[in-house]
Amino acid sequence: MKLQGTVLGRLVGHLGFLILMVMSVVLAQERVLFVDSAAQLFEMIQRESFVIYDHRYTMAVTQLLPLIGIKIGLSLPMLVVLYSVAAPLLAYLAYLLLAYRVKDLPLALLLLLPMLCMCHTFFHAISETFSLMIYATLLLALLKHRRNTLLHAVGVVLCTVACVFMHPIGMFFVVFLLGYHLVESVGTRRAVSAEVFSCCQWKGLALVPMAVTLVASVIVKMSLTSGHDAGYMPHWADVVGCLRHPDEITVVKKLFDGTVGLYLIPLILYVLGLVWHVCRHQWSRLAWCLVFNVGFIFLTAVVYRTDSSPICVERAWLPLAFFAGVPVMCEVFSAGRIQNALSAALLALLLCSFGTIVHNSKPYRLRLDLLQTVIDKERTAGHRKIVAPISEVPVVEVQSWAVAFETLILSSWNGPDSTVTLYCDELPYDEAASDYEVIDAYLAVPWNRLWNYSTLNPRYFRLPQQSYVVVGGDCFRKLL
Repeated sequence: MKLQGTVLGRLVGHLGFLILMVMSVVLAQERVLFVDSAAQLFEMIQRESFVIYDHRYTMAVTQLLPLIGIKIGLSLPMLVVLYSVAAPLLAYLAYLLLAYRVKDLPLALLLLLPMLCMCHTFFHAISETFSLMIYATLLLALLKHRRNTLLHAVGVVLCTVACVFMHPIGMFFVVFLLGYHLVESVGTRRAVSAEVFSCCQWKGLALVPMAVTLVASVIVKMSLTSGHDAGYMPHWADVVGCLRHPDEITVVKKLFDGTVGLYLIPLILYVLGLVWHVCRHQWSRLAWCLVFNVGFIFLTAVVYRTDSSPICVERAWLPLAFFAGVPVMCEVFSAGRIQNALSAALLALLLCSFGTIVHNSKPYRLRLDLLQTVIDKERTAGHRKIVAPISEVPVVEVQSWAVAFETLILSSWNGPDSTVTLYCDELPYDEAASDYEVIDAYLAVPWNRLWNYSTLNPRYFRLPQQSYVVVGGDCFRKLL
């Protein structure tokens, strides 16, 4: 029976990642030509090097595949596909490593659990949170399968650094795993002091090097952090404000609204893990999971308190799939007796999740079709550089600040000689008109507005020397 469960579980893993990568290819435009992903791919093409935002150095791993494509001169459609499949491919490689080399199928299947909480987040191909869970799972594998070697401790240190420098929320993952594995000593009636002593000798689980690395990495990260990433750090005034006015926390309302849908599975996994701890009298792990998850939900509510966009809300609560899934996959699934049932349930849930993602791809496709129609119309009229006042652009279901990058890539799909760019301007015409008249200008984003067109990589983008043409709202409304 255990062998059959393992076979079915491996089949679920292969099938799940196969579907995920096929979807990443088929929906590559929807995933990449949207906000941060389009901006990052554009800058990679421009610089022909890695693009690291806010000292998130671990992002270089998922950028490696498209960067190789840029270096060898692959076409723009191929670069978009490579960018789209980079993170799912990395997850699949981690799955193969855990399932066949480490021979820990439950940990390998843990890599698929985030897909159960994804919908709009799938169309954010930059994938920091999804990639972060890959490194966290590898770190968990090192903690679970200890080796009394220096190399093992080095692996723990590297995975810890990779988590912290992937995204600010990475420190939550490391703290969770550190505490979860440390309380195992209490749950199995082993002395914590003996565990820590063995770690000091570079034996056992290397928890001391892990803890020291976590503290050092957080200090370094905090000293480098400013601007965007600083917004992920909760401040005391925000904490007080959330305690005084909990009814104003938008992101928590979204969490409860989605409990009957997107977040129902993590809730079920969470309850299943707690019941398991109670039945096994694992009181220390029960306490740790309760305290940590309550603390995570509160701090996340503080940081994302006013965010209401689908992607921001999903990214905020996506780690719950990991925190709730670790006890279930490491303990309940590993028990062996119900592996077949859990594997079949996971497959059914994955298929439902993939179907939901495909269904929700429609507004992303509609938006790109609208942009493509505007591009074709203006190109036919001889206009390759167009600008629209933001007040004139109709509101569609999916909004983006990176339209200038997205239209540049979309219009150059069949070659650089067809490049067209559309910039949605927030400034009134009388303030922005002088920029429109600069014939070698490229308007990019509000915080980095005016570029010289000659800085564009001519292998992929070519804009003529002409001034911007202002189009009104009628240009869009006729197409809706």
